[in-house]
Amino acid sequence: MWPKRKILLLTPYGAEEGLGFQALLDALKIETIIREVSAEEPLDLTGLTISSVDGQEEDLSDCGPTEIVYWPEFDSQNNYRRWGENQGLTQESAADFLHRLWDQDVVLPVSEGAQKEGRPLLWQVLAEAGYEPSVLWPGADSHWQAEQGRGLHWVVPETWLKKLFKDESVGRKPNYRFPEAYWVIRDEFVDFYAEPGSFRYFGRLHRSPLGEGEEMIYHEILQGLQLGVSWWEVKKNIRWNVDVDEWNRGTNGAECSVEDSKHLEDRWFS
Repeated sequence: MWPKRKILLLTPYGAEEGLGFQALLDALKIETIIREVSAEEPLDLTGLTISSVDGQEEDLSDCGPTEIVYWPEFDSQNNYRRWGENQGLTQESAADFLHRLWDQDVVLPVSEGAQKEGRPLLWQVLAEAGYEPSVLWPGADSHWQAEQGRGLHWVVPETWLKKLFKDESVGRKPNYRFPEAYWVIRDEFVDFYAEPGSFRYFGRLHRSPLGEGEEMIYHEILQGLQLGVSWWEVKKNIRWNVDVDEWNRGTNGAECSVEDSKHLEDRWFS
């Protein structure tokens, strides 16, 4: 019988991105043994091997790791990595693992400030429009959550990606239908346009009641529009509740005001 896939994940103490990585692996149904250790910490084989009858340490194919994924701090001389090399375990950095995982996916970085019902706003917009996106997100009390959808898009916190990749890109480039789309903030409204220098117009929303974070919100709405989400889907699902200063969806929230379709220069965009 082939050994069951299990990853030994090496992360520094208190690395928030390590918890996110573990949540991602859980969503992918990959078993994980996580070690939060310093680069020079002595080897702890607890959970990696068990004692055989004669008292000698013996690897078990059904309980020990089959590969190691590590943070940059853990070089080839690290005790865990040297042990893994002696065991013949596959080893790769966390960044290389994600490059391989997301090679054919579109990774969409998002701000943690633009949320709706505890999830990234962009994920909500794409999910409601039938894109079936995947998501990785830090929930309450640093309890990371991940869900794998059937679509091509992964919605991931930008700060988490930067800690792992710096300014390096990952995944396929998004196929934006409207790459030059933009918004304009007015006194009480925000207008979304498909192209600069023209009247090709998506529509209008009341400005967000969230104040300082409103531009992050408009950016994620715009990303959805650029990816092909219809304005009808946006105006159906994006609603404010101005009384409680938070996102709301459903009959409890007042629907955003939008321009009537007869005022749109090109109704196809609506």
